[in-house]
Amino acid sequence: MIRSLTGYSTRRPWRVIIVWAVVGIFVTIVGQALVFRVTHTDSAGFLPPQYDAAAALRVAEEEFGAEPDANAVTVLVARRDGKPLRDADEERIRDAVRELSATRLQMPWTDEQIRGLSEDYSQVPRVAFMTNAPDRSFALLDARLRGNSTDPSMHSLYRVFHDRAEQEFGEAGLRTGFTGGLADVVDRADAEETTQTVVGLLVVGLIVLINVFVFRSVLAAFVPLLAVSVVGGTAVGTVVGAALLTGFDLDPGTPSMIGTVLVGIGVDYFLFLLFRFREELRRRPQEHHRLVAADVAGRVGTAVTSAALTIVAAFATLGVATFGQFRVLGPSVAVSVLVMLVASLTLMPALLAVTGRKMFWPSRILSEKAGRPGAAGRTGEWVARRPLLVLVASVTLLGALAAGVVGVRMDFSTGGTPHDTAA
Repeated sequence: MIRSLTGYSTRRPWRVIIVWAVVGIFVTIVGQALVFRVTHTDSAGFLPPQYDAAAALRVAEEEFGAEPDANAVTVLVARRDGKPLRDADEERIRDAVRELSATRLQMPWTDEQIRGLSEDYSQVPRVAFMTNAPDRSFALLDARLRGNSTDPSMHSLYRVFHDRAEQEFGEAGLRTGFTGGLADVVDRADAEETTQTVVGLLVVGLIVLINVFVFRSVLAAFVPLLAVSVVGGTAVGTVVGAALLTGFDLDPGTPSMIGTVLVGIGVDYFLFLLFRFREELRRRPQEHHRLVAADVAGRVGTAVTSAALTIVAAFATLGVATFGQFRVLGPSVAVSVLVMLVASLTLMPALLAVTGRKMFWPSRILSEKAGRPGAAGRTGEWVARRPLLVLVASVTLLGALAAGVVGVRMDFSTGGTPHDTAA
């Protein structure tokens, strides 16, 4: 079956590439539009029913009408001159609260959102007066906006509420501040946006530089990353579709985890093919590159399939985990790796069949005769001559490095509050 897939992909490469491009881009776009419909932001909801946090959440919903998706925002209102609030100021605040609670917030639509697929969070917020400070220096309001706090569309709606509240209180001569819940999430996302962009560009740049250094080629540097990006988006869209069909919720971190895993294994699988393809092209210079690609893909495909199915089996076992976030993460990653495996047996061989020897342009490595082995080859020969020495040295080194974790206690706390060990 493996050779049938790889053989067809190298005989009809353009057909395979076009199908992957059309289907992949479509599934990616739809998946990105629907992903926040299947993500569940309340970590207590992933706990077994007998756990205290899950029981408390259930009581809050059943007895007190709590809504898990009602995001709290605390609004601080004070006079611009810093003086204590007067009775007239408090009356203005209450009037503004009534106005905010009666006005519907319309979610702004952007080019990244698809009407009918992306969630429309337009709503009338619930705003209530909470209390005055003891010295009446400020008043606190409680606002509730319903929706997925990780969804950028929800962030846009919060910004609309933020601007409207500032306008309402500003017209009354008051200043505002926003904190807690959704406000913290949005501020943190805005603050980390530049950092995430820079980190992403650095990762992509590093992968490209490594490929350029190894292959000394333009296509070999960019084609693997481009292919893996398309397949990664397709995998996320497939998982989102499976979640919609089966009715299970995803953890907000699942899509990013899928992307991280697939970039690693996808680039590895493509590099396996590239290295073997280059070796065979050098060894069989007169043979047509499509025949070489078919032979290489068939041989390497067996190893790739074995490696991918091992990963699938490992992550699939998390499906029986007690903790719900692991229970949905494991099968999600397993499905994504299966998508990458299919791409490794179809899309990647097709790309080799189309590019052929041009994949390694402008490098002249294909015209070079095989000489003495390089550093990797010489290292392998040395290890083969002294296996026992290498084994003992490796175990000793790894044991020394592992000694640093002795006494370390790990937990799943997300609070990040440091403990004072001196107390």
